[in-house]
Amino acid sequence: MSENRDLIVVGGGSGGLAAAQRAAEYGARVTVLEYAPLGGTCVNVGCVPKKIMWNAASMAYAIADARGYGFNLADGNHDWSALKRKRDAYVLNLNEIYARNLANKNIEHIETPGTLDGTNVVRTGDRRITAEH
Repeated sequence: MSENRDLIVVGGGSGGLAAAQRAAEYGARVTVLEYAPLGGTCVNVGCVPKKIMWNAASMAYAIADARGYGFNLADGNHDWSALKRKRDAYVLNLNEIYARNLANKNIEHIETPGTLDGTNVVRTGDRRITAEH
């Protein structure tokens, strides 16, 4: 079975999502192939989780200095599991926002790997999708 689109985007990172959404805003029929969580490396395992952990580490240093500024932080404990759980929930929320944005713009999101199969052709499972772009 062969299907035709105006644009096939391979990869649901920042660039792929932006390209897909902009094309859809101009009326293109778009399919995004991304089998990993939407958002790419930055959102899922790079920039976003790193910045959350960096901020937590910065707070630890601030807490250590707080007593010198008159703060009484008696407990001083840290719940690593809670930090990790909240970080992961934040990232999952971003993934869900990206999925909703695609759905709201009628962009098909295929969550299985695909392979290039000639010029302007992608195969995924038993589907053969063609596109000019």
